[in-house]
Amino acid sequence: MKKLLLFPLFIFTLSACVSAPKGLERNRYAIRSLSQIQTEDYACRCKPVRLGGKVLAVTALKQQTRLEILSLPIAEYSAKPLLDGATNGRFIAYIQGFVDPESLKDQYVTVAGRLTTQEQGKIDEAPYHYPVVAVENYKRWTLMREYYYDPDDDYWGGFWGFSRSRWGLGGAFWRPEPRFRYGLY
Repeated sequence: MKKLLLFPLFIFTLSACVSAPKGLERNRYAIRSLSQIQTEDYACRCKPVRLGGKVLAVTALKQQTRLEILSLPIAEYSAKPLLDGATNGRFIAYIQGFVDPESLKDQYVTVAGRLTTQEQGKIDEAPYHYPVVAVENYKRWTLMREYYYDPDDDYWGGFWGFSRSRWGLGGAFWRPEPRFRYGLY
């Protein structure tokens, strides 16, 4: 009987692992990529957007903080920028109030707000039109380095279907070097 009561709790816990932070839910935003922005979207200054990427530059202004962000695709459900995704441009995000520039520089963020206008700028010597987002909600993600063992690295376990530790050869001693990958949390 206890197992039947714990099952719905287990399912609810798993579903919470992939939900977006409050205010960044996917169904609230019409534009979720820079490639979806059309020229007429700037006219109303009201299109809801959810974009993310890596912060390249931060400037603290009098009443707000200006972020220049290298756009990356974001995961549909968790709203995390995809580290291995191809960039499709840059955009500017304005956060109301003061945010310490050093706390956001070179970090990964997801911002949600309204598409307002375009700013003229340059990337090196090339002119560039930055889409501008007035931020209502944002999330700064922490980049973590994870170590793991790839099962394909173990010759005996990957090819023959059994591991060295079953034969008493001390599986930890014979293990290859761990690999690492990066993830956002």
